[in-house]
Amino acid sequence: NQRKGRCGRTESGVCFRLYEESDFEGRPAYTDPEIKRVGLAGVILRMKVLRLGDIENFPCLDPPQRRAITEGYGVLEELGALGSDGRLTPLGDQLGRLPVDPRLGRMILAAREEGALREVLIIAAALGLQDPRDRPQALQQQADEAHRKFKEEGSDFAGYLKMWAFWQEAKARNRRQTQKLCRDTFLSYFRMREW
Repeated sequence: NQRKGRCGRTESGVCFRLYEESDFEGRPAYTDPEIKRVGLAGVILRMKVLRLGDIENFPCLDPPQRRAITEGYGVLEELGALGSDGRLTPLGDQLGRLPVDPRLGRMILAAREEGALREVLIIAAALGLQDPRDRPQALQQQADEAHRKFKEEGSDFAGYLKMWAFWQEAKARNRRQTQKLCRDTFLSYFRMREW
């Protein structure tokens, strides 16, 4: 409805929808608030670090469901960010200061201790964004063949490391060559840059 209203410069314009009107009429007027759609582990952790109190008592305009809150606490306990009493642990304090999902943050902190920080940072960054591999419907077989060079038997994570090494070599070229190389190997240039 907003787009329809902005279609014309002086008055409402005409909007063509690519689905049935009954489908449109059956949809909710607004999308659910993000706090009701995402995992709450990161939100709970950040609230604890900032000392904002418990999420159950926070005056949210649209409070999350109890089940989602319980699941968020469960994830944080499993990661060692919260003790059995619900208090922040020293590890949880470190996790809460990282600007990533707590699961990815836990991987990064463990990697630092194990001497594998470089590799895990690459993998965690890849897991934190949309897969950079393209697989167009009409060219699935060619895409699979091109992606085979990034496969590592027994480990998808090692495949990410191979893809990162490929990207490091590719981006040493000029931008146009790098874009062509990405297109030829069915990788999204923009998602690779974001990574």
